[in-house]
Amino acid sequence: MSEKNARQMYNKFGKEYQRTRDIKDPSRAYNEFYELPSMVKAVGNIKNKKLLDIGCGAGVHVKKYMKKGAKCQGMDISKTMIELAKEKCPTAEFKVGTMTKLPYKNNQFEIATSSLAINYVKDLKKAFKEVNRILKKNGLFYFSDESQISYCREKYIDKNTKISAVGYIKNKKTGKEMVLGDCWKPMKIVIDSMVPGMTLKHYDRPLRTILKTLVDTDFELIDVIDCMPTKEFKKISPKGYNRLIKFPLFSIYVARKK
Repeated sequence: MSEKNARQMYNKFGKEYQRTRDIKDPSRAYNEFYELPSMVKAVGNIKNKKLLDIGCGAGVHVKKYMKKGAKCQGMDISKTMIELAKEKCPTAEFKVGTMTKLPYKNNQFEIATSSLAINYVKDLKKAFKEVNRILKKNGLFYFSDESQISYCREKYIDKNTKISAVGYIKNKKTGKEMVLGDCWKPMKIVIDSMVPGMTLKHYDRPLRTILKTLVDTDFELIDVIDCMPTKEFKKISPKGYNRLIKFPLFSIYVARKK
């Protein structure tokens, strides 16, 4: 189960992972200068709104939301990350819990956010039901995940070439043709390494799975926002920046509770 793996990995390696974020290590540019500013911008005017950040980690997003005037609480599966969050945001309330059993009462929040965390949950329907339960009527749910363009990519490697793409490719010299794409799987299991020793398992899903799950849990999708890299990202990783302005790696979904 991916949630169990996430708990174990963040409990054991969470402090080192967060250290790389705090020092703005280039390996964390996709968090600090890509997803984070995109999400903070996406939530808009949240002054005096009751907001729950699900999978809050060390409270980095909560700190930003509080600066915008939101009344924030945060929840994470890792005790280590919650301890760090309490240090960073001593005036916010944090709890340890899981996305599939949120430790909150019904109809408690106006906004729920979740940054790159839903992919740790295998039972997405159960998680979305829980988010719906704790939101007030017409409450908003903002969550980031892999973009659909990124999801559909297929990798090709030979001795001269390394490609990760969707589309049709023809070598004019040899006449060799390739069609790359991997869009039809209902879910992909992916293994990532965040810091040495920290191996995380997560689930990537296509848009149709996310949409159907939202509908089945009484949400309506009202927007999809593709993340854009900042100028700071360009300074740290010009090559990475040039890729991200061509196609998004992450997207933010905005859903409303019916």
